Amino acid sequence: MTAAQQWEVLTLVGNDWDNVWSLDGEPEKFDSYGDADVALAEHLRDCRWAVDAGHLDDMPARDAFRIAPI
Repeated sequence: MTAAQQWEVLTLVGNDWDNVWSLDGEPEKFDSYGDADVALAEHLRDCRWAVDAGHLDDMPARDAFRIAPI
């Protein structure tokens, strides 16, 4: 039996793409591309709120992230 495809959100760190998101101390994985995309959109909304509230200096660009199969 083949395991179901999982997805991860990768962040550009220097010149490399890494999964820096974690859940319970493990790299966070998503069951679908759509789930990963929703999580990334929520993250970017949270970042926008933090910038608007003065808690974060810059808004990360969407292209600093990728959603990739594992």
